[in-house]
Amino acid sequence: MFLHIVMMEFDDRVDAEFFRTVDEYVARMKRECAGLLLYHFGANVAARSQGYTHATSSAFVDAAAHDAYQTCPAHVAMKEYMGPHIKRVVVYDGEMGGIG
Repeated sequence: MFLHIVMMEFDDRVDAEFFRTVDEYVARMKRECAGLLLYHFGANVAARSQGYTHATSSAFVDAAAHDAYQTCPAHVAMKEYMGPHIKRVVVYDGEMGGIG
């Protein structure tokens, strides 16, 4: 399994409509991106968030599925929509072994 976690800090222009649109992109990715096992977008409630207010957590069958996701039209469209509002971002990508 391959994990992909993205933590973001947004600018002050985001509002409830922004997050509703992001939720629509999330639903679209779940339908359209092959090899995607889990996808979640949500608020970061950690006291130690260092300003990263939201995150996506995703799991893929393997690294190749993650690579394909990077060019999936649904993911590309979501990045284009969210990108102008992201002040800071940090990404974790890695294999998760030993499950089972």
